[in-house]
Amino acid sequence: MLIVQGAELPIHENRSNRQGTLGKTYVIEAATGGPGDFKLGIFHQSGDFYAPRHHHNLDQWRFQLVGESCFGPSGTLKTGMLGYFPEGAYYGPNGKPADAPDEPNVVILVQFGGPSGSGHLGRAALYRAMDEMAAIGRFEAGVFYRNDGVPGKPTMDSYQAIWEHANGRPMIYPEPQYNGPILMDPQNYRWMPLDGAPGVEEKALGAFTDCAIRAAQYKLDPGAAFRATGRGLYVVLSGSGDLEGERYKRLTSLHLETGESATYHATETSEILLLGLPDVARMRTPPRAELAQA
Repeated sequence: MLIVQGAELPIHENRSNRQGTLGKTYVIEAATGGPGDFKLGIFHQSGDFYAPRHHHNLDQWRFQLVGESCFGPSGTLKTGMLGYFPEGAYYGPNGKPADAPDEPNVVILVQFGGPSGSGHLGRAALYRAMDEMAAIGRFEAGVFYRNDGVPGKPTMDSYQAIWEHANGRPMIYPEPQYNGPILMDPQNYRWMPLDGAPGVEEKALGAFTDCAIRAAQYKLDPGAAFRATGRGLYVVLSGSGDLEGERYKRLTSLHLETGESATYHATETSEILLLGLPDVARMRTPPRAELAQA
């Protein structure tokens, strides 16, 4: 179990393999090199941020805290909406709305190893690879361009190029279980009483892939108690109270592993967002021979 006060962390200056300005608050990261690795951050996008249409060998949650994020034909996330971006599925291009480039844009972003067991490249490894790759090419508008004479494909999606450099092998994209992102508007869901928890209501937003990766929102009345369980990340959207002896407030973030639990005691009306992570035991870890194939 880990509790982090997200609102008290600094916003770091942009360092991105995509285009434009992107302020990043790093909240919680697991970078063990295993299939269950993940990263939770709060991203502040400016009007010049841009990423071309692409896909990943990882899963993503995106919750739009402020403003709107456009993903081309994949749809638009408006304030309060949640998107699940499955591994292997294309999305984008993404950036801010053309008619509101200067409006604030803040996103809770979780990138995590998905059902295929392909894992997630940690921040330190990603930045180390970017530093090394500066000698052999350049990053531009979300694409990596190799210098003349450097072995490898002349152009490649920037994240794929970084991943392959860091891992020393070609990336194999998982076959997607969904054709594209799933964008959810919690305003269209009903609050339903949570069994065994007086004063607590739930919006069950969904359970995705064969790993049953859950997303939900919980509302606690003052004086109510909510016991969080299951592998995932819980982020307070509003309200305050006690969480395992520590005061929680807006953007307090909780990480639970499989078999762990933690209890919220609300002193004022609170809303909490669950961004689930798959149980590692349910992932499919590809054999090394398969990973080595080009």
